[in-house]
Amino acid sequence: MGTPLTLLEIVQTACQELGLNAPTTVVGSQDLQVIQLLALVNRDGNELYRGPSEGWTSLQGEHIVNLETPITTIGTVTLNSTLITNVLSTTGIVAGKYSVSGAGQPAAQRVAAIIDSTPGAGIIEMEMESTVSQAATSIIFARDTYTIPSDFDHYISHTWWDRTNHWMLVGPQSPQFDQWQRSGIVTTGPRLRWRQIGVRPTVFRLWPPPTSASTPDALVFEYVNDGWVMHIDGTFGNKFTADTDIPLLNDQMFILGVKWRFWQIKGFSYAAMQQEYIDFVNREKARDGGMPDLAMGRRKFPYLISSANVQDGNFPGN
Repeated sequence: MGTPLTLLEIVQTACQELGLNAPTTVVGSQDLQVIQLLALVNRDGNELYRGPSEGWTSLQGEHIVNLETPITTIGTVTLNSTLITNVLSTTGIVAGKYSVSGAGQPAAQRVAAIIDSTPGAGIIEMEMESTVSQAATSIIFARDTYTIPSDFDHYISHTWWDRTNHWMLVGPQSPQFDQWQRSGIVTTGPRLRWRQIGVRPTVFRLWPPPTSASTPDALVFEYVNDGWVMHIDGTFGNKFTADTDIPLLNDQMFILGVKWRFWQIKGFSYAAMQQEYIDFVNREKARDGGMPDLAMGRRKFPYLISSANVQDGNFPGN
């Protein structure tokens, strides 16, 4: 593709092809037409990056979730109360991110708030009431909800894995099935399950919550990010904010896109320009990342090891 064009060069090229005066600056310009062109090129970028279902390869990313070791402390639970009092230490415990287990704690109990963090006199509020009263009892807090990347747009399907145990994670679970597992009679299974819930970024929730036996453990998933613009300082964003910004997608798509969008908004005939743009974008999608050969006969590879002939566990001799 060569050296990508900057925002200024993209707008200048589009204007020249449309027979318009090319601006000397885009971001910060007071010219209403240039302001409109900037808005349209950003609109085009936000539409383009949602193109292929698994995202453009330049926007694909990988995220590692390292499970944290559960925190065990001492506290007092009281029948029909949502409070744990006299907590020895609340260090590291965060509301909305931790599950709770111990004497009198219902299944799927979670931390609602840290009321007092005084060592030895801490108070933690839970979502549900305790079913027994017990002083100075051991309470386990396990982090079950983790953060997704700040530039996250959507997951790439079937990339959720437990790398430590070499298991594919089960999910994303539907709200109905998740509640059936957390609230029903059968609450555990042989593998970790997950779903996305709540307000970003802390939304990646696991079931069952990690235990000391399951940590350390590294989980992974791939995702499509929304940072389709690279700024001059090497950071990324989801819109052009400086004339020196460059797109991570083919700059010719932006030139063709802003041309037909500008013609459309001005009330001119734009169908031919739009079709040229669509054809170019479709060609780019077809070329992006390469494609595997699809043979009508038997595949050559992999012919010795694949998910079809390697079992998950219980290997002979183990």
